Amino acid sequence: MKLLDPTHPFFKPKWRRILTVILPILWGLVEVYNGSWGWALLFVGAAAYAAYELLIMYDRSIAEAEAKAAAAAAQREGDEE
Repeated sequence: MKLLDPTHPFFKPKWRRILTVILPILWGLVEVYNGSWGWALLFVGAAAYAAYELLIMYDRSIAEAEAKAAAAAAQREGDEE
């Protein structure tokens, strides 16, 4: 199970993916300002994970999901015959 599902239609617009990365970084900076280094590390780590899933690996995840859907459709088509 993934924490973020890059194939969800919500993440299709690039601005939403970027915002999903920027907001935890900003909150991490707020936590640094308040002296809460543990929370800052947690939020920056979440932003790093979101950047990896939604910005770096996004195209690959979409391609894999489309291939899996096409294989499932072909399997259903073969079962119907």
